[in-house]
Amino acid sequence: MPIGTLRHNEMLPDLPISKHSVTFDRALYMLKDLPGGPERDHLELDLLIARGAPLQSLKGYASDDIEHNYSRARTLSQENPSSEQYFLSLWGVWVFHLVRGPLAKACDLAAGLLSWATHQGNPDLLIRAHESVGSTYLFLGRFQEAKTHLLSAKSLCDPQRHHSQALPYTQDPGITARIMLARVFWLLGELDQVEVLVAEAIAMARELEHPFTMAFTLATASWIYSTLRNVQRTLLLTEEAIELSTKYSFEVPLAWATSFQGWALAEQGRENGIERLVEGLSAAQRAKASLNHTYTLALLAENHLRNRQLTDGLLAIQQAQDLAATQGELCWQAELFRLKGELLLAQSDQSIGAAEQCFSEALTIAQNQHAKMLELRAAVSMAKLLRKQGKSDTARDILASVHCKISGQGPNPDLIEAQHVLEQLNVAS
Repeated sequence: MPIGTLRHNEMLPDLPISKHSVTFDRALYMLKDLPGGPERDHLELDLLIARGAPLQSLKGYASDDIEHNYSRARTLSQENPSSEQYFLSLWGVWVFHLVRGPLAKACDLAAGLLSWATHQGNPDLLIRAHESVGSTYLFLGRFQEAKTHLLSAKSLCDPQRHHSQALPYTQDPGITARIMLARVFWLLGELDQVEVLVAEAIAMARELEHPFTMAFTLATASWIYSTLRNVQRTLLLTEEAIELSTKYSFEVPLAWATSFQGWALAEQGRENGIERLVEGLSAAQRAKASLNHTYTLALLAENHLRNRQLTDGLLAIQQAQDLAATQGELCWQAELFRLKGELLLAQSDQSIGAAEQCFSEALTIAQNQHAKMLELRAAVSMAKLLRKQGKSDTARDILASVHCKISGQGPNPDLIEAQHVLEQLNVAS
């Protein structure tokens, strides 16, 4: 989700973000005294585009102010649809809908960005367009298509050539593409490159010395490490992300990092873990940033399952599934069904049939999305249930057929658990 402009990054280089925003607000207010006409509209458009980056950093991607800012810019830029301002105003509306929803709208806008950048032949904005399309497809659950576009963004971005074009108070598109691609690779079961890409993104962000890119990178890297079940790495990343986001008042990265820190603390058995997770989730909701809520709610439900708080866990899953239905965020849909099945199974032996149906649905969704790691998790849950029913051969066939699809056999907790269950099934048969 790259932010900002190439043209205005030197307008006020020595001011903190909040001062940038106030200065642009004052300038826009002063425009009211100018007579209407093309010259005045062009000046307003320049100011709106320049204000967008600090405004997003301070108030979040999905604030009403962001929608108004970029919608107005888009209207003004219609006079010259081949201009860079038109692309940037369209991008601002896209990121608003990506983070706030609905994702179907974001998808249409991302397609428009790619069409514009391709037609204009602008290599820098083509990186942004491919990253925008790839990120949107990721959250829609279209993982193979996401991989294609994110790889394109990564290949087009030369870190050395683009280093001098980094945008103040925005996140770098080449770094964002690597972070999003790491998550896509995990979902697709292509594990060897996941941590390599995360390490590369973090190293690039540190070299850039750009606060918002750094905060975003740390927060989203911690999101990936929570998926990898790496508690210590998640804690280290979230601690730095929270410190940086607090210092610069980066609302959304702070909310995300707080949630993942809460998950890690809860995994350690710390009493304030769930409280922190919910605190981060609530902060994101206040910022109207619904993106990734299905994942965070799944983490909450998983903790409730571990603590036998089954009603609370099912409520969290229902909230996530409702959000997936209204916003179109289908990237974690398979895991939501799997966790619902586990919660139902823990609730009552009378729910075995319903739980099995949930596991079956999770397997089908994951297969359709080519999400091999989510398919593996669903297969493990199904295999455990079938083993209890005395169907060890069927359980082994289902789990083995998924396990063999995963490339990269490192110390991954999901793979370790799957291998352990397979060994038990081999003994049982």
